[in-house]
Amino acid sequence: MDKKKNTESLNTGYKKPGDSRIAYQNKDIVSKLFGQMMKGKPLSLFGLKTDLKVVDARPTDIPIVQARELRLDNLFELEDDSVAIIDYESVWKETNFIKYGRYILEVIDRYLQEGKRPDIHMMVLYTADIEKAANLMKRTACTIETETAYLIGVPSEEWLDYVRAGIADSQVSDEMLIRLILLPLTYKGEERKQAAIKTCVELARQIPDQGQEAFALAGILSFTDKVINDETKQYIKEVLGLTQVGKMLMDEGRQEGLQEGLQKGDIERARKTAINMLEKGNTAEYIADILELPAEMIRAWKREG
Repeated sequence: MDKKKNTESLNTGYKKPGDSRIAYQNKDIVSKLFGQMMKGKPLSLFGLKTDLKVVDARPTDIPIVQARELRLDNLFELEDDSVAIIDYESVWKETNFIKYGRYILEVIDRYLQEGKRPDIHMMVLYTADIEKAANLMKRTACTIETETAYLIGVPSEEWLDYVRAGIADSQVSDEMLIRLILLPLTYKGEERKQAAIKTCVELARQIPDQGQEAFALAGILSFTDKVINDETKQYIKEVLGLTQVGKMLMDEGRQEGLQEGLQKGDIERARKTAINMLEKGNTAEYIADILELPAEMIRAWKREG
C-alpha cells in the first residue's frame, strides 16, 4: 500500500463532509490506546505526588443529560482500588472546578451503578503557560480539591537531550517515554509548542521497539490534543501513515466509525466518504476493505455519481 493510500485511509470513519478531524485525532480512540499502554506504570512519571500504578483504563466519555457531553483526558483505575481522573490545562479558570465537579460526580455515579465505591483522585497537570493555580474550591455544600503538577521550569532541552541519547542507545525507559510525551507542553507559546510536537513525533518514530513507539505516539497525540494547530495536525497525519500506531488508530477509528454510522442508519455518510475516495483515485476494492462494505455497493455508488 503506498503512502498516499495509507494516509488517506486515516481520513475515513464516516465523518461529516468538511469535517477536518481524522481517526487519530479522535480523543476517545487516542485516549483508549494510550490508557491501555499505561497499565503497570506509576502516575509519578507525570510529576504527580503518588507512587500508585495504573491497573486499568476506563472510557473517557461521560454522557450527561445536557446540551454537551463530558470528556475526560484520562480515567485510570489504580492499584489501591482508587480511581484517578487526570486532566491537563494550558489556561487556568475558576470555572474549571465546575468541570471537575461534574467529572467527579459522574464517575462516582458510573461506579455506583456497578456496585462499587472507589475513592476518587482529581489530578491536574498544568502546562508551562501556568505558573501557579488554586487547587481548592470550597463551599458549605461541597469541596473540590485537585492534586496538581506543573511543567513550568522543566529543563526542556535537557529532557530532549536525555530522550535522544536513550533512543540512540536503544535504551528507552518509561521515564524517557513520558518525558517525550510531555515535552511539547513544557514550552511556552504557540510557535514553540508546535515545533516541539513535530520534533517529538520524529523522535518517537526513531524508537526501535514498536510497542514503545506506539505508546509515545499515542501519548503525544493525547496530551497535545488541546494545543495542536491545523498545520501540525496535517503534518502528523502524513507521518502516522508510515507507522504501526497509525494503522492501529486507523483500524480502531474505522471500526468505531462503522458501528456508529450503521447504528444511526447513516449510510449516506459512508457513500459520500466512498465517493470522495474514488475521486482521489482509490479503487472500489480498497474502499470496500476500508469501510468493510461490499465492493459492489461501492461500484454502484460510483455509477450513480
